Amino acid sequence: MRLSSIIKTALGAALISGAMAASAAAADFSLSFIVKDMTNPYYWRMGEGAKRAAEELGIDLNFVSAKVNGDIAGQIAVVETEIVKKPDAIVLVPMNGTALIPKVMEANSAGIPVITADTRVDKGPAKVETFVGLDEEQSFAGMAQWVVDQLGGKGKVAILEGFRGSSTAELRLKGMMKVFDANEGIEVVASIAADWDSEKGLKASEDILQAHPDVNAIIGSNDLMALGAVQAVKGAGKLDDVIIVGDDAIPAALTALKSGELDATIDGNTDQVGYEAVMAAYKHVTEGTELDDWIVVPSTILTAKDVTQAYLDRRGVELN
Repeated sequence: MRLSSIIKTALGAALISGAMAASAAAADFSLSFIVKDMTNPYYWRMGEGAKRAAEELGIDLNFVSAKVNGDIAGQIAVVETEIVKKPDAIVLVPMNGTALIPKVMEANSAGIPVITADTRVDKGPAKVETFVGLDEEQSFAGMAQWVVDQLGGKGKVAILEGFRGSSTAELRLKGMMKVFDANEGIEVVASIAADWDSEKGLKASEDILQAHPDVNAIIGSNDLMALGAVQAVKGAGKLDDVIIVGDDAIPAALTALKSGELDATIDGNTDQVGYEAVMAAYKHVTEGTELDDWIVVPSTILTAKDVTQAYLDRRGVELN
């Protein structure tokens, strides 16, 4: 056999062997992806991105959550269950940055790499390989500036916060307040924790309208709270007088944008967060890839004009 033929045969065998090894690694790779809850379409979309990555890689994905957002003990129990299963990696969207530290440390002790997505765990002894998500502070600073511009730099605004203590909620609030504090013509008349919930957003907005009937804008830190605000403002007959914005670009919010009931929302590309988190976990474990401390996913502000059919088709969303 000629030398060139021997080399080609050897290279071919090596390539086949490598492909078989990669395939076997993918088939044997298991990933636990733990989110806050399954009731918010925000996490459905994240799950869609995660599942798309898992399908591309051919890996075993277990996408799980606590029953409701805010049930920190429930999420801790879910993490404990997943650690017992000994997956190759865990992607975690922690409800509380402090409370989940011991569980991340348990995963560390078990030799299971942990990646956080969307929400960080607090800095400390827990080791996290990377964080995947948007710049929450900058994103909401942008939304706050959009509101200031719509008001011409002068007006009364109210804020519906998420769970206090959640890094996501705190960063979003920080971004807003930086902008509002920098504009002398803006007065923040209320900032109420409505815990990411539409009913609580409705009740908080009703209270705001009662105490401050001349409020000019209500900023929901997510779409569910913003949609609660829409109900309250609509009930008060003030839809034309109050600017309402949210975040997450969930289908119900896109419908409200199209109808003119919601003025703006932020598309944080949650599906991309899920996708990038799965890809990062897989590459880190199987290829030894060194991950950046933060894999940044971009966000954009959406208004009614942006909810085109092309956008909906790209998202795979059908509006009622």
